[in-house]
Amino acid sequence: MEDKPMLAEHYDICFVEGNPVTKENLKLLREMRRRSKLLIVLGNCAALGGVWEIKNYHLKKKTIKYVYQKLKVENPTIKEVNNFVKVDFTIPCCPIVGDEFIELIYQLLEKGIPKIPQNPVCYECQTLGYTCLLQEGMICLGPITLGGCKAVCLKSRQPCWGCRGLCEGAKVKNLMKHLLSNFPRQEVYQTMEVFGARDTIIEALAKEGKPGLKKNKAGSKTSVKLLPIKSPALPLVIKNKSK
Repeated sequence: MEDKPMLAEHYDICFVEGNPVTKENLKLLREMRRRSKLLIVLGNCAALGGVWEIKNYHLKKKTIKYVYQKLKVENPTIKEVNNFVKVDFTIPCCPIVGDEFIELIYQLLEKGIPKIPQNPVCYECQTLGYTCLLQEGMICLGPITLGGCKAVCLKSRQPCWGCRGLCEGAKVKNLMKHLLSNFPRQEVYQTMEVFGARDTIIEALAKEGKPGLKKNKAGSKTSVKLLPIKSPALPLVIKNKSK
């Protein structure tokens, strides 16, 4: 986000790109919400945290020191925009798809809040006749990621890394079971972290019938806890809660 002054008292629509990472960013974001009828999140960073969120899974102080060295900067935990203000609609992807943006804004102006078709990237990939990279032994989040990007990454033989977020009804547990059975946990985590999808995937697992989730000997339920990438050998579910 850039801290540019708001010149009008009221806006019909405000678009937000990026994350609030400074106090000034957060102040501006809340002011945008106050002055706008609709606040639209635009792109992966604002919607899912983006690449900036990678540091959430590592040592933040060490990461910021490596990048900025002796320069003192704010170093907050990266959070999606909807953690701070009410979001009326999200236009996903990194980068956003131009045709989709135009169509969604047209619908927004003419008909109200639009509905993005809830097909996974896999659907578009197969429809367009591209090779399934998951079947070729690559980590791909296409089966659970919201389509609409025309599977552009798969067209170039780049697996889907989930930049559009999860589609409704995504079988997250099935995919994670497959990935963690066939790839090192560290590689799976790293893939999920690139565009900030890791936390949303694990949250979805928790809602989907308790993620692989098994019960302990005492019968108490388990809950998800995010792990740093340096701990790939630890189980995905490690924290117990009694009933």
